[in-house]
Amino acid sequence: MPGAIDQRILGTRRRARAPRLARELHQEAANYVHRARRSRRAGGLRAESSRSWLYDGGPFLARHRRADVEGRPPTVSEGTTRAVFAAFLGNLAIAITKAVAAAMTGSGALLAETAHSIADSLNQIFLYVGLRRSARPATERHPLGHGKEGYFWALVVALFLFFGGGIFSIYQAYDRLAHPHAVEQAAVGFIVLGLSTVFEMFSLSVAVRELRHAAREDGVPVRRFFGQLQDPALRTVIYEDSAAIAGLATATIGLALTVATGDHRFDALASAVIGIVLIYVAYQLAWGARGLIVGQAPPERVREALEATIGSEPYIDKILELVAVQMGTDQLLVMARVSVHDEIPAGDVERLMVRLRDRLRREHPEVTDSFIELAPADA
Repeated sequence: MPGAIDQRILGTRRRARAPRLARELHQEAANYVHRARRSRRAGGLRAESSRSWLYDGGPFLARHRRADVEGRPPTVSEGTTRAVFAAFLGNLAIAITKAVAAAMTGSGALLAETAHSIADSLNQIFLYVGLRRSARPATERHPLGHGKEGYFWALVVALFLFFGGGIFSIYQAYDRLAHPHAVEQAAVGFIVLGLSTVFEMFSLSVAVRELRHAAREDGVPVRRFFGQLQDPALRTVIYEDSAAIAGLATATIGLALTVATGDHRFDALASAVIGIVLIYVAYQLAWGARGLIVGQAPPERVREALEATIGSEPYIDKILELVAVQMGTDQLLVMARVSVHDEIPAGDVERLMVRLRDRLRREHPEVTDSFIELAPADA
């Protein structure tokens, strides 16, 4: 049954067309299965082996799982966790100060910013939950791991930001227009907005520093790296902090115009603009999470590196098919079908697969699962 499942993953199975190679592959696989069964009976092979050689009469298929080989599950990026904690502490402090200022001034824009900061604080908790749960190891129920759960929590963040921040802010704008409130003690509002800007800029600087560090490690420009960023937590922190700074600037302008003109509509308009900004950010986050949940390919540079690793192996004629899917932050599923030269000795089949496994693990540590199917050169 496992062989059938793997064949469905890799696509339609093709029978070996070269009789000699097919017989040798069949014999090599049969010998390995016999040795594996003997070793398992002797207690020398775990149920989840670091090398699972699967064969069901078609081309030879090998699977490699990173967690099995390394004996540990994928880990959470320390830089991302640091950025999330910095954002949480900053947003919590900001939410408290904004709430006090909103109560003292009666400003709708400050109340909208209070809702924004509360939503951001709760969102950091959601992101941290996603980070921890996505790092859990694979189980029998979830054989490909839990990496995509981080994308689910990123979607929850987007929904919460949409309703808890954007819709609430627009409602506050409508309420201020329908039921005008006088703005009092504006000086308190300006002080709080200034302090909040300092907190938000600190939080954003931490996230941007982590982004630049990751981009420098990959040798990619920061702007391009951010566009291809697969880390939902870091992406969310940068988007939210940028939106927060834009919202603070809007609230400051709205409050200043209200004080200068005495027209409360500027305060209401600022609240509406903040709501629109939050809805836009929520849309961007939700759309990014959608692509990752559905199954998104890694950047082209990663695919090219995988092709170079597999194609440089001796006896590999060409890569017939290569599929790579992002399964989580720094977690990649690779499925490849390669043709091998007909003159490959049967004894070298297993060694070839071991080399491929080791090279993928060493050169591409983000590859958590790999399925490689061997076919004859004329397949």
